[in-house]
Order: sequence, then structure tokens, then C-alpha cells
Amino acid sequence: MSDDDLNKRIAKAQAEIDARERPKYMATGKGMGVGFRMASDFAAAVIVGAFLGWGLDALFGWTPWGLISCLMLGFVAGVRNVVATASKANQAVANKGEGAGE
Repeated sequence: MSDDDLNKRIAKAQAEIDARERPKYMATGKGMGVGFRMASDFAAAVIVGAFLGWGLDALFGWTPWGLISCLMLGFVAGVRNVVATASKANQAVANKGEGAGE
């Protein structure tokens, strides 16, 4: 067996290993994307609620009640968005698993 033959076999084996490992890395990237989306959805809802409450306080003079109530509504909306996104991600994983079993 020559060195060239051995190098070709090693390269072929390494390519097969890389092909098997690649989907694992890709799934991690998708999971991170979903996680960042959920975090940004939650933060945006809370920030919008805070600014809306602050604006209502300034407009109507309800000082702290507008901020407190809208901040809580923003928190609830953020949690709802996170739960909806997580549910869609879980459903996509479940559907992908069902298709692979066929």
C-alpha cells in the first residue's frame, strides 16, 4: 500500500465523518437562532410596554399606575410570544422526526 493510497483513504474517511457531524452543528445554529429570537421578542414586548405606560403616565398624570400596568402587560405579552415560538419550534422538530421514521 503506497502513501498516496493511504492518504486517499484517510481523506475519504475524514469526509464521511465530517458529513455525519455537520447536521449536529447546523442544528445548534438553528437552536441559537430560535433562542435569540425568543429573547428579543420578550425584551421588545417589555420595552414597548414600559414606554407605553410611561407615555400614558405623562399624558394623563396616572404616575406610577400606567407604567406598572403596561409593564405587566408587556411582560405577559413577552411570555406569550416566547411560548408561541417555543411551541412552533417543538412542533417543527416533532414533524421532522415523524418524516424521518417513514
